[in-house]
Parts: sequence; structure tokens; C-alpha cells
Amino acid sequence: MKIFALTGISLCVLVFICVFSDMHKALAHGKHADASKETVTAAGATESRDALREFVLHAKTHWEVPVTDDQSLDLWHEILYEVQHKGDWKSGSNYLILVDKQGRCIAHGYYESAHGRDLTALRDAKGTDTVHKLIEAAGNNKDGGFVDYYWNGTPKSSYAVNYTVDALGIELVLIGGFHHEELIPSMGEVLGKYVPEVKAASVKDKSTLKNFVEKTAEFVDHVYKTTQDNMDIAELLRVSSGKEAWKHNEIYLFAITDQGLIVFNGNNPNMRQASTMNAVDENGVNIEERIIKVAKSGGGFIHYLWDNPLVKGDEVTEVGKSSGTSLKISYVKQIKLGNNIYILGSGIYPAENADDKGVESTVLRAIIIGCLVVLVLLWLVRWVISSRRKKG
Repeated sequence: MKIFALTGISLCVLVFICVFSDMHKALAHGKHADASKETVTAAGATESRDALREFVLHAKTHWEVPVTDDQSLDLWHEILYEVQHKGDWKSGSNYLILVDKQGRCIAHGYYESAHGRDLTALRDAKGTDTVHKLIEAAGNNKDGGFVDYYWNGTPKSSYAVNYTVDALGIELVLIGGFHHEELIPSMGEVLGKYVPEVKAASVKDKSTLKNFVEKTAEFVDHVYKTTQDNMDIAELLRVSSGKEAWKHNEIYLFAITDQGLIVFNGNNPNMRQASTMNAVDENGVNIEERIIKVAKSGGGFIHYLWDNPLVKGDEVTEVGKSSGTSLKISYVKQIKLGNNIYILGSGIYPAENADDKGVESTVLRAIIIGCLVVLVLLWLVRWVISSRRKKG
């Protein structure tokens, strides 16, 4: 009997030890009251943004369990192992990352060699410091937050939440993410579906000139947003310049930076960042300064002297001077693409001495009208005289 009693006591002790040793796992899963949320692991984290969020929070809950001091280090080693090996927290391209508040990698579910590296040195396709944004998102809300960015040409969403490691006595950031299925369309793909609405051939006067530049700005902005900055404005305008989109006779589009550097010239599409518009015309107008000032004030019309492609003999080749002597009226507009500012513009060349011709036509009309009035008066005088003679 004593042997059976001792055996029973020993079994009870062993069961208690096993249960107690795994208690942190049971407690961890028990913290999620909603059973459906407990099952969100790496394999299911790609189903939706909500699934990704629950995956990261479930991992946080799984590891944030009360343990004794002598067990805390063992728990930390278990966490590192689970992050870096396949299982609930790593499946294919879905994994977790632990970083400290400065962005230094503590554990990486995909690249074990990333341990100890400063991940803030990495940038996404748009040059964004994604890791700092994730650390900021985790600190803005106790339940964490999302950050959307682009990696290897595809959109990606990550979720970050603060996580305290008792064994180390520090607060880390726990991150999980997944790639979206859709790809960012290339500039060529966008141009295959979307073309400039208004072309240079539509320009007839100041009103149509303004509309041409405004619609061009909308076109460029649309392509920029659709491709998620996967475009170069000079290349976009050059590629889309077919069928006289940006040039018709003497009308052409130009684009410069806010520093005056030419990035596109519709009259010469191959001209790219070749020069600036820092020139003064014969009337003393600094063309570059005038364009930038008007564009930054909301856009508008400017008058200056420039080379008309259809006029021979108006060219000027002197350094620092305007390229020609023909009167040009341009409409300019500023457009912001990300952190870069560009100015789009185009102009018309009014007929030379248009004001003189207007005065001449007015005088001519006055003379004709005067002659008609005199003729009418003479006819009336003759009619009166004729009437009196008949009565006499």
C-alpha cells in the first residue's frame, strides 16, 4: 500500500510540475477572451488588415505573461526562438520583428543576421523612414497602429505595438506585416489608360491657354498619384509627347523646377536639365524670377520677350539674355509632387504690333461710319430740296 501511495503522490507532483511549467502558455491564450482571435497566427495574417492586427496583438499577449524572476530569462529565450523559427509566429513571408525604441533590431523573423542592426537606415521605395514611423505608430496608441509603405515595388502594411520584456526590463516594439496582392502600376501602364485631356492644338487665346496648362497639371498629378511616385516628370512628359500633346506650331509646354532648372521643353523634348531660364529680355524683365513669383502666388499670366519658333530673325544668342525678341504671353502654374515643386507653363505669341493694328482698325471703322453718316445727310438734304421744288 505504501508503494502505491508513494507512486500516486509522485504522479501528482509530476502533473503539477508539468502544468505549472506550461501555465504561461495557457494564461497567454486565455487573455484573449474572443476565441476566434486566439487562432490568428502567421498563416492567417494575410487575410485582412484586421487579421494582421490580431496576429500581432495575439503574439504580444502570448508573450506578456506573469512569470517568476527565475523563469523570465527562459521565457525571453523562448520568444527569440519562436520569432525566428516556423510556427505560429512565422509562416512564409509573414513574420515578426522586434526592435528597440531607437530602431535597432532585437529579433527578426526572416533575417537572423539583422540582429543588432540599425533598421532606421532602411528606406522604402519612396525614401520613407518606415521603422521610425512604425515606432511612432506603436507609441501613439496603447493598442498600436498601422503603417502603409512600399517594399520591393509592392505595397505593404505593417502593424506595430509596444511590448515590454520583463526579463530585460525594457520596452520594445513588436512588428508584423504582409504584402498586398496588387502591384503599383508603371507609368507606361497608366499612360495606356489615361492620356492628356487637352493638347497644345487646343490653344487659341488666353482662356484656352490657361485651360491647357491647368489640365496638364491635373494629368501629371494623376499619373504621380496612381504610380505612387513611380515616375519622373521629365520622362513622363517626354514619353507622352506624341500626337502633338505638348507642341503644336509655335505653342508648346515647358516645365521647370522651382529653382528655374528646365526639366522639359516641348519645342525640344530631348532638352533635359540642360539650362535655366535665368535670362533678361530687352525690356529688362528677368523671366525666371517673374515665372517663379507668379507661379508660387497661385499661378497666372506673364508677358516677356522670347524666341518664336515660327519667326525667323527674332533669335538672340547673347549669354544671359532672352532667347528672342517676340512678345510672348505665358500662363504658369506650380505643382507639387511629393517633396518636389515644379512649374508648368505654356505661351502664345500675339501678332506683332497688335495694339497698333487694333487702333488702325478702330480708326478705319470710324472713317467708314463717318462716311456713311455724311452720305445719309446728303441724301436727306437732297430729298428735302427735291420735295420743296415739287411743292413750288
